[in-house]
Amino acid sequence: MNASSDTARGYDGPADDEIDLAQLWNILYNGKWTIVGFVIVALLAGMAYLFVTPPVYRANALIQVQSDEPPAALKGLMEATSIAAGVKMGTQAATQMQIIKSRSVLGDVVDKRSLTVTAKPKYFPFIGEPLAKRNEQQVDPNQQPLAADAGNWFSRYAWGRANVVISALAVPEQFNGQAFTLRALGGDQFLLIGPEDKQILQGRVGNPAFGKTATGQSVEIFVQKLDAVAPPTDFTVVSHPWLSVVEGLHNKINVAEQGDDTGIIRISLEGEDRDATTKTINAVADIYLRQNVEAQTQQAQQSLDFLEKQLPKLQSELQQAETKLTEYRKQYQAVGLDAEAQSLLQQMVALESKRSSLELKLEELTETYTSKHPFVNAVRDQLGSIDRQKAKLEKEIDKLPGSQKKMLELKRAVEVNTTLYTSLLNRAQELRLVKAGTTGNVRIIDHAVVPVKAVAPKKMLVLALALVLGGMLGCGFIFLRAALRRTISDPRDIEQLFGLPVYAVIPFSERLDKISRRAQRRRQTQPILARDYPDEVATEALRSLRTSLYFAQMESGSNVMLITGPSPEVGKSFVSINLGYLLADAGKKVVIVDADMRRGKLHDLLDHHREPGLSQVLTGQVPLQQALRQLGDSRCHVLTSGQKPPNPSELLMRATFSQTLEQLKSEFDYVLIDAPPALAVTDAAVIAGSEPGIITFLVTRAGMHPAAEVEESIKRITRSGARVAGIVFNGLKAEHADYYGGSTYYYRYEYKSE
Repeated sequence: MNASSDTARGYDGPADDEIDLAQLWNILYNGKWTIVGFVIVALLAGMAYLFVTPPVYRANALIQVQSDEPPAALKGLMEATSIAAGVKMGTQAATQMQIIKSRSVLGDVVDKRSLTVTAKPKYFPFIGEPLAKRNEQQVDPNQQPLAADAGNWFSRYAWGRANVVISALAVPEQFNGQAFTLRALGGDQFLLIGPEDKQILQGRVGNPAFGKTATGQSVEIFVQKLDAVAPPTDFTVVSHPWLSVVEGLHNKINVAEQGDDTGIIRISLEGEDRDATTKTINAVADIYLRQNVEAQTQQAQQSLDFLEKQLPKLQSELQQAETKLTEYRKQYQAVGLDAEAQSLLQQMVALESKRSSLELKLEELTETYTSKHPFVNAVRDQLGSIDRQKAKLEKEIDKLPGSQKKMLELKRAVEVNTTLYTSLLNRAQELRLVKAGTTGNVRIIDHAVVPVKAVAPKKMLVLALALVLGGMLGCGFIFLRAALRRTISDPRDIEQLFGLPVYAVIPFSERLDKISRRAQRRRQTQPILARDYPDEVATEALRSLRTSLYFAQMESGSNVMLITGPSPEVGKSFVSINLGYLLADAGKKVVIVDADMRRGKLHDLLDHHREPGLSQVLTGQVPLQQALRQLGDSRCHVLTSGQKPPNPSELLMRATFSQTLEQLKSEFDYVLIDAPPALAVTDAAVIAGSEPGIITFLVTRAGMHPAAEVEESIKRITRSGARVAGIVFNGLKAEHADYYGGSTYYYRYEYKSE
């Protein structure tokens, strides 16, 4: 086989692009505990979020807006002239919603509720507020005032019930938006500390307090209420610009019509303080209602002022018309009108009365509305219709005799002026009643009440989202790890890439791992799997390796086996000692040579003594027979690594190593050499080239090596003139069978003597 196979260089996992649902399920199943871990962390994060996030409450009020009719002060005249029939009526909801959110309304709310001043306790970051709100300790009414410098920074956080109500705070303009500190000292006393951390004043609850900043500017504060269970307690106080507070309230408040054209408006606001939120909503509703009534009253006053200007003129015109009629009767001894003239008179009087009322109406409307307003256009349309009817009647009146015609004109003037004057007198009285009234075209259906349940955060929703998010992140992590794992985790890939047989696939033994870790902590002798746990699945896999070894030996004719690997921690010593024990158990005489004179580990399976060992034998310090140690009562012997030499590779290249190896070959049926990693040092290549026909096994660990790493290990051994007989695939876990991948050639090791 050519170890520089192009296939290995371009390894990118299996070529099959089909989605294997069973494989995906295995990936998720084998990573189930990782997913559970993500879910638990997400749930804990969700619970922490619920713990530190204050609840948000929503308060709302309902307002009814009456139909969009003409102003009350003008309604009577419009009904008298049938103008309303020409104007589309509807609800004023859209208009009134804009009025509710106007600066005129919200500005009064800000002033009434003193919303330009915000004050809240200083809590310890993250956990302070929820802990304080769960503290049921009550405020002691007999608290004694403390000194101004009492307590330290930690004790001044609010750790229990704390509340402050500030009715007024006047600060220099440049300090707007900057945080002041109000420190409750107990006994209704407090300090105010400026942004520059200088004391400004000391005051008492219920009394205005005055002071000066460090630059000599005046500050005034009025604290209406102050409670703190454990003074000294600090509060953060900020004075905000009026306009910014109004705009902030405009953005937070929600005004919407309930249904289509119902005229029912819902005003709602969310906030952390349920009482303050409720009071703010009620203030909005009350101020809006008051301003609506004031607007109606103002309109009534404007109309009344207009009518009071017109009444003297109409009264004078009526008196003049009556005088002319009286003089005409005296002068000409005029008699009454006949039936035809009387009928024409009544029709003309009705039209003239309507026309006079409409002219007054048009003059009054133009003082309030533009010339294109629907009310103004409706009046003009009515005037045009009346003028056309009047023209027809005048043609018929022209046909009457002269005396009848003159009498009709005089009576018409008297009756028209009388009707109009009487109508305006009645309307003026109605307007006086409207002005004195306290109702508008809106009413409050429901005032806001203090909410009981919070609208946010929604606990079950947060936990459900945390559960789903944790599961998704866990699954994503598992799949990402599978996609990024470019190591060989399937023994079939080795056979396909390098053409080498896999002599054994050894499963990972959880049992041995736990016992070995415990023995290492206690400095006890390490267990041998094949001897101590013969029923393990991994032991059976090692037995299959023993069987395969017979065939490899028949092919090569050598009884020397070199066991190495690409890197440390792949299980070379584990394979060597267990294979040696199983061969001895089958009646063979076996010796295991620990050729890793830097970090050999076989002595941990005996008595923890490295010496005497291979290094002393190669340097002639100790005879071979004296260095060999028997493994228990078995036919397996061990030659440990011995004293750490400064030049392990040079020792292996000496003739004494070949002589030692020849002596071992003659005395034992099998010689197993546990060599250092092939990529870390050159020792394995030196040993492989020192003996013709040596059987070399490369131990790889599942999920540990990129394909290029295995390829380079094979190259280094083959360059020494030896060949790799096969691969021992060690440490296979259940999840390894689900990952396929490769990598570009890169490796780095730190292989140092201990």
